[in-house]
Amino acid sequence: MALFISIAATGILEMQWGGVSIDDWWRNEQFWVIGGVSSHLFALFQGLLKVLAGVSTNFTVTSKGADDGEFSELYLFKWTSLLIPPMTLLIINIVGVVVGVSDAINNGYDSWGPLFGRLFFAFWVIMHLYPFLKGLLGRQDRMPTIVVVWSILLASILTLLWVRINPFVSRDGPVLEVCGLNCD
Repeated sequence: MALFISIAATGILEMQWGGVSIDDWWRNEQFWVIGGVSSHLFALFQGLLKVLAGVSTNFTVTSKGADDGEFSELYLFKWTSLLIPPMTLLIINIVGVVVGVSDAINNGYDSWGPLFGRLFFAFWVIMHLYPFLKGLLGRQDRMPTIVVVWSILLASILTLLWVRINPFVSRDGPVLEVCGLNCD
């Protein structure tokens, strides 16, 4: 948590010295997180495909101003693939908050301490992706259902993988015996 606070403080000081307001700094942070998990991620994969596999992708600049009739479908950009990673990240963090709080309620007082750092990070990600979520829910009539389906599927797969390879649980498995005050 200290790392996040120091990074945020450094960013705020840089923006203050540059004459930029806190609101502008926060919008800039949100912009970079949303771009980093969507378009920048796809650009990284596209660059890796080109370098490692020699797969070349073509990009042709065309005029979008005029309606070209039967060829207008060629000019439509499919946003579906760019919406899936941020939506998946939101689903994972929202589900993580719910599961973490319910686990802490079930396990008692000792489990709340480690939960606060995880909740801080999860809420930090959710707050950064809030404009994305607001825009997505505001245009619900135009949002493809496939985005929600793929995001839930991807979030489920990643969550199950994390549960399977969780590095924070001992390899012997969880301790299932309850021993009270006389544990050896």
